[in-house]
Amino acid sequence: MAKRVCVIRVDGREIESLYEDMIALEVCEREAEPSTFALKLGIFCRPDSTWTHLDDGEGPATALRLWQRVTVEAGFEGRSEILIDGYIAGLQPEFGTNQSKSSLLVWGHDVSYSMQQEEKVVAWEDRKFSDVAAEIFESYGLEHEVEDSRVVHALDDNLLMQRGTDWDFLNRLAAQLGYELFVRGAKGYFRKPKLATTPQRDIAIGLGYATANAIRFKPKIVGDRPSRVRIARIDPIAKTFESLEVAVSPQQQLGREGVDDQRAGRSAAGRSTTIAQPIAFGSEQEMESFAEGVRRHHDWIVQAEGELDGKLYGAALRARAIVPIRGAGRQFSGDYYVTKVVHRFTLEEYRQRFWVQRNATEEPAFGRLRTPREQEPRVQAKGGEERVETRKPGREVAP
Repeated sequence: MAKRVCVIRVDGREIESLYEDMIALEVCEREAEPSTFALKLGIFCRPDSTWTHLDDGEGPATALRLWQRVTVEAGFEGRSEILIDGYIAGLQPEFGTNQSKSSLLVWGHDVSYSMQQEEKVVAWEDRKFSDVAAEIFESYGLEHEVEDSRVVHALDDNLLMQRGTDWDFLNRLAAQLGYELFVRGAKGYFRKPKLATTPQRDIAIGLGYATANAIRFKPKIVGDRPSRVRIARIDPIAKTFESLEVAVSPQQQLGREGVDDQRAGRSAAGRSTTIAQPIAFGSEQEMESFAEGVRRHHDWIVQAEGELDGKLYGAALRARAIVPIRGAGRQFSGDYYVTKVVHRFTLEEYRQRFWVQRNATEEPAFGRLRTPREQEPRVQAKGGEERVETRKPGREVAP
């Protein structure tokens, strides 16, 4: 069994006492919100009445301070990766009746934390949503992956106004398009969910101790989500009424039976329709883009949560990526999109709580478990050859 890896760096360097005093470490990745971390440490009073991790002592300074940069690299030997690269947002010591009951809670956010500090009023003239996202990311020194949002918000037709922080503004634009917004390391992302990428390692449930790596898995299917989105507006120039309808999903289906297939032949179900909340639109193309974004949100009819034994799973499950789930029967086995993962490290174990969603049920290759070789992540090398991607292992902790 591969050894666990957990590396914590503060302002670019490791502090040995963090590992010695760590009670628990949690890193949370989630859709539409900044990634966060929480680190709980034991603290001890020195002979000079100063406290470890709170006050600078002799030798290298170990005191933790607001806005220090914290990087957490974790996983397993040969496949560790950066879970979060961010800043300390708060510290809370708890002084007990004796030193063994005293602790320090340190929490923080990824780099997007710096995008939430200043509220602004900005007029974005003649820009697409994607242009705005790229400019904001660049203003914070971030590289970016931004998907073209097509619609230009012209000054004369529909001026795009920002009132609030850069992060809140971008989050509103992403929600309107059905895009995902997040920062990973030093790169910002503003794009549609990637549903056609190489899947992560399989989650296996209900298949016995020999093959299962999940502690629990709890899915549900929701049948009351509208499958058609209507939208309308009055053209302020031509004084005409314009409407359109999105009745076909604009995104890839992760199974054989989508929401419309579930309703087929059921007269009571009808064809559920929603009227998109009216906002100011400058063009029919903008209207269509907004309606497609609403439809993307309604597509996720299967939602689930569960928990992994990290030692059995053998990798760090990542949010905003595809993961196959096996052993849940014909309805609930298949590829899922991961929306949230909470990684929890203690000296004894590594647990991963996860939340996933799916826009369809069933799968063509029902129930087939991929072999370990098939589960290795692959990238395309020069000359078109396929190679296995590995990472240098970080600090080892107890298996």
